[in-house]
Amino acid sequence: MKKYYFLLLLAISYFTTAQTFSLDASFGESGYRKINSTTLSDAIMLPDGQFMTAYNSSSHININKINQNGVVDAAFGTKIIDVDSYSSINESESVKKMVLHNNKIIIIGRANANPTYSLYNMFIVRVNLDGTLDTTFGTNGFTKISLGQNGTADDIVVDDAGNSYVLGYDMGDFIVKFNANGIKDNSFGTNGILALGTFNPIKLYRQNDGKFLLVGSKKNTSTNINESYIERRLADGTYDTSFGNNGSIIMPSSTQSAVTNFEYDYSNNSILLLHYASGGYDSVFLSKIQISDGAFVTGFSNGGRTPNYSFANAPTLYISQIKVLPNSKILVMGNVSNFWTANINTQLFSMRFNGNGTIDYSTSSNGYQIFNTTPPSTGVKAEDVQRLFVLSDGSFVLSYSGSSGGVYGYSSYLTKFTGGFLGVNDTAVDTGQSSLALYPNPVGNTLTIQNKNKGNDSFEYRIFDVSGKMVQNGSSQFNTETHVQELQKGNYIIQIKTKDIRQSLKFIKN
Repeated sequence: MKKYYFLLLLAISYFTTAQTFSLDASFGESGYRKINSTTLSDAIMLPDGQFMTAYNSSSHININKINQNGVVDAAFGTKIIDVDSYSSINESESVKKMVLHNNKIIIIGRANANPTYSLYNMFIVRVNLDGTLDTTFGTNGFTKISLGQNGTADDIVVDDAGNSYVLGYDMGDFIVKFNANGIKDNSFGTNGILALGTFNPIKLYRQNDGKFLLVGSKKNTSTNINESYIERRLADGTYDTSFGNNGSIIMPSSTQSAVTNFEYDYSNNSILLLHYASGGYDSVFLSKIQISDGAFVTGFSNGGRTPNYSFANAPTLYISQIKVLPNSKILVMGNVSNFWTANINTQLFSMRFNGNGTIDYSTSSNGYQIFNTTPPSTGVKAEDVQRLFVLSDGSFVLSYSGSSGGVYGYSSYLTKFTGGFLGVNDTAVDTGQSSLALYPNPVGNTLTIQNKNKGNDSFEYRIFDVSGKMVQNGSSQFNTETHVQELQKGNYIIQIKTKDIRQSLKFIKN
């Protein structure tokens, strides 16, 4: 496929980029909450809007809770978990990811396997919401397995039955399956381990039908260039030959590229892919493919793929987070630096696309926003932008980590931004929207959308959780009960759509 490169020449300097959304100064300390000063960390958001964080320190995994206002929950304290009997866990890679499943927290990473720290074990831990080990999982709460000298974990998905699939690496990439009780499932792959072949996976996803999607890059042996790559496996780990070319898709490129993240849209049978590309200027582009067979969605951008967007004042750019908002806008975030003109620490970078893949300039004349990573007294580089949480009020929280200049070790932060940039509330378009009401709120098993002007007319709806993920969609009628009993407790947005109305309403599920 011929590639199109667009260089967006910007007149406004790197430091004076106009910002139309800002840090939420009421969160933490002037918009930031420092998690730790020693290492990488990860975070999840609980159904009530609070955050749980995990990181290693002094040979332990430390677990904390952060309230919705960015204040550390002192009553929760710091819960300490040991998975390593030696004097320290590897400082840079101990906690790699944590996920929430059925009110349990699962954490993966790697730990030292010998006293000289020359061997590592992959570990998987399950924790209760109070921060204590779930001793019914593995051996007293965790399982460690040897995968080679430098075996580590990178990503994890959990199925409805509680089985965990961990994307890992040691001289090659693989998926390891653990049963719901935390024991390696030797019936999967070869003794529980499925080798993935010669490509570089970045993210793992399990579809509703049990198939696995992996994205990343694969080297073109003819050009020696890594190109964006997607493959899909059946539940047993074999290739899904109905997808792409016998199970895989590669997007030809004249420069290095990779899929760094993606979003599913089951209602429209599509997957939106976020790509990074290097070159004279680093760039970002999007593509959209069909879930069914991996074919491009031709109605998106130019035949399913946008141009490569790059910025003269952001030459060193890496985008890793993507969320499709209730109004179909696409928010992406990552990091940026400009080492060509000055020794600039890696900062936070954000931009928004329209639903068709064009850049949304309505909130920024430049098409992007840049933010410091911490208050001015510190110099943390946002080298690892790990999580993007979209809240029900249209604000969002970012989790990231980075090194502190010449100081050894990493610092990790949560930072919160106001909702003006996201446009969740700009979905309302008709003058009669004030006649809409949702009740009861909080919601039990059903909710009702009341519209005094429309009687019992029909409407389409989509429900999004606090992370921005669509969790339910369908059709219903005004002034009639809509069933939501499958939703877990938490905060949600329901988007209502008719010929005349497009509006979002917030509700709480009990």
